[in-house]
Amino acid sequence: MTANRIMIDAAAGVFELEGEAEFVSAQLDKLLPIVKTGGFPKPDNTKEEEETFEAPQQTPQDVQSQAKTNGTKKSKRGTGTRPPKGHSCADRMMTLITDGFFKEQKTPAQIVEGLGAKGWTHTSNQVSAAGGQMFNRGAIQRTKAGNGFAYYWDRE
Repeated sequence: MTANRIMIDAAAGVFELEGEAEFVSAQLDKLLPIVKTGGFPKPDNTKEEEETFEAPQQTPQDVQSQAKTNGTKKSKRGTGTRPPKGHSCADRMMTLITDGFFKEQKTPAQIVEGLGAKGWTHTSNQVSAAGGQMFNRGAIQRTKAGNGFAYYWDRE
């Protein structure tokens, strides 16, 4: 770990930053605009021209590590996006309910086949998850069947 250190003497207000490059760079980016607009008096022995700060060049590794520390890199789990309205497994299962597909009890494997007949591809895990949520909302009924559940709808 290489420690980086910056000292700013804003009319002897003295600001010191020390730490890893990402930390120092982030803090400096926040601090410089404040110092520049802060109206600090200039010492009598310096010229009126301001010194310009040139940020160090970032390597791709720096950018990558900064993205990890800032939380901008997507994690592998739980970052799925929602499908457009009407394209989720539950929405498609609701279409099957209106078509009368669930008048008899159906296992997740049978539901996958029914969705496939309409051209929609879903796994039995997706069907089970959607079926569980739909059951909790009261949108479908279920009963115990073997090791899992069978889904049906007889309330019309």
